Amino acid sequence: MVRFLKKGVTLTFDDGWQDNYTNAFPVLKQLGIKATIFIVPSVIGTHSVKALAEGEGPRMHLSREEILEMSRHGIEFGSHSMNHRLLHELSPVEVKFEVEQAKQEIEELTQKPCLTFAYPAGYFSDNAKTIIKAAGHTAAFSTTYGPTDELDLYALNRTEILRRDRFLFQFRKKVESLRSNRRR
Repeated sequence: MVRFLKKGVTLTFDDGWQDNYTNAFPVLKQLGIKATIFIVPSVIGTHSVKALAEGEGPRMHLSREEILEMSRHGIEFGSHSMNHRLLHELSPVEVKFEVEQAKQEIEELTQKPCLTFAYPAGYFSDNAKTIIKAAGHTAAFSTTYGPTDELDLYALNRTEILRRDRFLFQFRKKVESLRSNRRR
């Protein structure tokens, strides 16, 4: 995910896939770039389909050791909920569990505050925003479902860079459209 700031870009990665460690981390470390990885604590160190589109096979998630190494090198770990459930479909009690349990487990693992949250699949509700804020998160990220005419720290938009955007011309087109939208 990419989000343009006034003088920079924020890099975020959702789901905590092991390829964040094998592919992205060496480059980030070499270039001294910080990033945030939103993880799903219930699948740390396992093969899972929880965060995948229907029909995709299981993929490996980051291990505890990989998360700790990356954290020591300045990678921030945020929450992507406990089980990657779509929060807008859950009861307030279920949302509270998904948010609070994930935050607690991430903080216990990294021994650092877990301050940011990314909504699974980008979907959220006013109820989820309230619970996330009450849990102590300072911001929450969507994909393209938040407001565009005002700043809402609990519905921050991001632009998805997906596997299909791996070719330079596709990536460039997506990033250039962000710049032109930002100038308006």
